[in-house]
Amino acid sequence: MSDFLAFVALLWFILAVAVAFHATGHDRSGLLWFVIVFLTGIFGVVFYLLAITSGSPNESTEHIPDSGPTARDFEQRVRNQEALFLVVEEHLRNHGVVTKTGFQNTIYPKHPVGYESESNWWNEFLLPELESREQFERMDGIENGWKLANDD
Repeated sequence: MSDFLAFVALLWFILAVAVAFHATGHDRSGLLWFVIVFLTGIFGVVFYLLAITSGSPNESTEHIPDSGPTARDFEQRVRNQEALFLVVEEHLRNHGVVTKTGFQNTIYPKHPVGYESESNWWNEFLLPELESREQFERMDGIENGWKLANDD
C-alpha cells in the first residue's frame, strides 16, 4: 500500500511541476499552481485548465505582439498607393505613353509602396492596378506601353 501512495505522490509531484512551469511561462504564479496541483492532484490540473481557458477579455489581448501590420500601417499604405496613382496619371499626362521600364526607372524609386524590387512592384502591384482601372489603357503596338484612356 505504501508503494502505491509513493507512486501517486510522485505522479502528483510531476503534474505539479509541469503545471508550475506552464503557469510561469504564461505570466501566472508558478509556485501557487504547484502547491494547488500537488495538494489536489488531477483536480488541481482541471482547475488550472479552467482558469487559463476562461481568462478575462483583457488578459487575452495582453499577449498580442506589438509588431506586424496595424490598421494605421494599412491606411498609410493605401494612401501611398493612391498617391502613386496620382503620380502615374500626371506622368502619363506629361509623357503620353510610358512603358514598364519608364515606370520602373522614374516612379518606382520615389514610390515603392512597400515593395523590395522593381519587378515585384510591377508584377504584383502596378500592372494589375493599371489593368483594373478605367483611366489607364494599354497601348497597341508598344510592349508594356500605357497611356491615359481619354488620350486618343
